[in-house]
Amino acid sequence: MLRFLLALSVVLLLGACAQFHRPLAAADRAKVQEVDVRVVVAQESFMFSAQAPGLSEATGGGLIGALIDSSVQQVRQKEMSAEVGAIVGPLLDYDYRVEAGLALGEVLNTPNAFPLKIASSQVLAGMPPKAEQNARIAATKSGPAYLVLLLQYMLEPGLGAFTTRTTALLWQDGNKEPSYRSATIYQTPVSGGARATVVRRLGANDGQQLKAVMRDSIRQTLHVVGLDLAGARSGATRTVRFNVNGTWLTLGGQGFDEQPGRVAFRDQDNAMYSVRTAAP
Repeated sequence: MLRFLLALSVVLLLGACAQFHRPLAAADRAKVQEVDVRVVVAQESFMFSAQAPGLSEATGGGLIGALIDSSVQQVRQKEMSAEVGAIVGPLLDYDYRVEAGLALGEVLNTPNAFPLKIASSQVLAGMPPKAEQNARIAATKSGPAYLVLLLQYMLEPGLGAFTTRTTALLWQDGNKEPSYRSATIYQTPVSGGARATVVRRLGANDGQQLKAVMRDSIRQTLHVVGLDLAGARSGATRTVRFNVNGTWLTLGGQGFDEQPGRVAFRDQDNAMYSVRTAAP
């Protein structure tokens, strides 16, 4: 019964936007000459496990959303319990947007890393205002297509895995409706252990491990979205271990890409996953 409920949570939490998958039609793909890429990383989307012995009353259990934008970081930390801040505080110092920008730069400087010619790229803290967004979409009638990746990230309860969930949308030809949309879930284990130990490991050497995972998530998400935009076909069924709310489950789907230690597959709703092949 527990396994069923956890499996159901996968569908509800990870597959909710998968039903909106719309592949890029061959005719639309042929029209795209260039694309402007915007990666939107809302820092306030960072979630982490705050449950620890003796903290139930302080936190109410479950997860706490932590704003880590520099303008509000100190205020939010003061509002948090001193005990909670002592445990997770070091993780609030790392700005995902910085790492996203570095990863995006690597992709731009690697030949054939993305199937569409990138005319411009930018990492944003949030979606543009409605009027600006509409104007940007309208500009695709005579200019580059417009690709937006909306990313939300979290450390799973127990700090056993780092997960991102990204919605990609592509507009072209001035059309208000996107010609492409998809959902991509990236995950990598960050090793288990006592919470304080995991946090120290992630933050050691100026956050070297956490920053590396952040950059990898952007590279892999762009890789998966690029393959989907190019019309990559699904192949044999692949199964992997996937962390959902702190519990490792077995998920599977039709594989469409494999790299050393990592596999990409589509589930039955066409949500795309990029997951490590070696996991607990």
